[in-house]
Amino acid sequence: MPAARVTAEVQARMSQKIAVSVVFVAAMFMSILDATIVNVALPTIGRDFSVSPTAVDSISIAFLVSLAVFIPASGWLGDRFGGKRILLTAIAVFTAASALCGVASSLGELVAFRVLQGAGGGMLAPVGMAMLYRAFPPAERIRASAILTVPTTLAPALGPVLGGLLVTEASWRWVFYVNLPIGALAFAFGA
Repeated sequence: MPAARVTAEVQARMSQKIAVSVVFVAAMFMSILDATIVNVALPTIGRDFSVSPTAVDSISIAFLVSLAVFIPASGWLGDRFGGKRILLTAIAVFTAASALCGVASSLGELVAFRVLQGAGGGMLAPVGMAMLYRAFPPAERIRASAILTVPTTLAPALGPVLGGLLVTEASWRWVFYVNLPIGALAFAFGA
């Protein structure tokens, strides 16, 4: 009986490692991809909304400021409400805000939705990293850190190419819609 209990605990620990790793990598990929893919679409968005290039910069600035505000708050939120709950909330907020960005009908709406998106994105990295390090014992944390190389190297390289393709072949709105399947899958897997 004790051997079965140990086996069940090991399996639970392994499934937690896998779940946290998959959800965190998907969330980071989505967040990093978004930061690079949107920049390619800015000139097209500006033309579509008939605003100056300096006004269209507010789309990126709003996102980055919101991101910076929510990064420090996420640690407190994770401790107060639980890492899993905050990470899943952050993924849901980021994904829903991405959908809202895609349907925005004015620059003001798009900027407001980017602030919301930045709130979700700001909570992803710190809470996800804390969960990742809690799931892996100290001896395995170097391997856990290696997991981060996937989103941090692939997404910045893929973003401009995918953004250019989407803006050229579809619409600038698709640079936001591309987050929807990634976010939905990450949320479902994490739940």
